[in-house]
Amino acid sequence: VTGGANTTTYDAGLTSSAEAPKRLKSIMINISTHATAKVQGWLEREKVFELPDDLIDTIELAPSNRFPMSLNKLNEIPVGVDMPVGTTFKVAIECIAAANICGAYRYEVIS
Repeated sequence: VTGGANTTTYDAGLTSSAEAPKRLKSIMINISTHATAKVQGWLEREKVFELPDDLIDTIELAPSNRFPMSLNKLNEIPVGVDMPVGTTFKVAIECIAAANICGAYRYEVIS
């Protein structure tokens, strides 16, 4: 997801269907840079989580005279939601400055 300055950008989402109802276990995520952004998880219109980007792991390099940017930060955000049929879970980034997120949904099909 490419986040632009002063915007909230959503990914395509994960949808639960009658053929494959889903339980969202967690989200694995990485952020391009710490830019005072908020990473959010939404099940339709319900906000499930919101975290500041400085808690999330980054691929950003630190200058040689500083500690690494990434030390014991989140790579996986637990969600634990049984998604009703027809609903979509989306991850969003609310940016003040431009930052990108990438990741994957960890889920299982339930019956």
